[in-house]
Amino acid sequence: MPRQVSVRRYKDAAWHDVDDVLSREVPVRVTWDAAPGEAGIAAGSARLWAWPHGLADLALGHVLLDRVHPAVTGQEPGAWGIRHAGAVAEAGTGDELAFQVALRAVAPARAPQPPMPMPAAVLLDAMRAFMGEEGLWDGTGCFHRAGVYDPVGGRLLRRAEDIGRHNCIDRLAGWAAREGVELAPRLLLVSARVTASLFAKARRAGFSFIVSRSAVTTASVDMAEAQGVTLVGFARDREERFTVFADAGGRVLE
Repeated sequence: MPRQVSVRRYKDAAWHDVDDVLSREVPVRVTWDAAPGEAGIAAGSARLWAWPHGLADLALGHVLLDRVHPAVTGQEPGAWGIRHAGAVAEAGTGDELAFQVALRAVAPARAPQPPMPMPAAVLLDAMRAFMGEEGLWDGTGCFHRAGVYDPVGGRLLRRAEDIGRHNCIDRLAGWAAREGVELAPRLLLVSARVTASLFAKARRAGFSFIVSRSAVTTASVDMAEAQGVTLVGFARDREERFTVFADAGGRVLE
């Protein structure tokens, strides 16, 4: 849970003693085994900082997207193993939570199914469903969110929240790998700006239709155009607007 603290706030030319809420952020140690039969995928470990909830998906997604880079979605559920390995004392930060990821199998990549085209009104409906629910941002102002939207069923399949925007993508990828959900035909919705690094992580997860409530960068647009990815920014459902920065596939309809 968030931590409540007593602080001094300067507002309206006066000082006030008030209570405020801080998001918890903890160190997470992720270790992984070498993937069976996969040359070049060695065992290793990484240290992340994250919101301490639902960390199994975060750990699995981070390993798959940043360390292994297989086609992680659309496989049979249970293709990956993960266990909470306890807590390790970390000087100055409290306990470092530890997770062990066992890569039971790395299935060969399949031809991805592209996302279907979407009318503008439906795209805004997707963003409305994504941003309309209350979340960890409320009360803290500290969290990003990312979501998987199914254009066929017209519903939000999963939403992830974390302090780090890259962590949100890791959480979605971990969930998709565990559940055998293919991400390629779905939309990625994000609250954060789409930089080159976020774009690259979204692509490794399998997304080719990315919609952000925030800005995009020149690098992400160049990458989207080169890879045939639909990239939409400034998607604000309350203002009934968005900007299409790249859409070579013609997926955003009138």
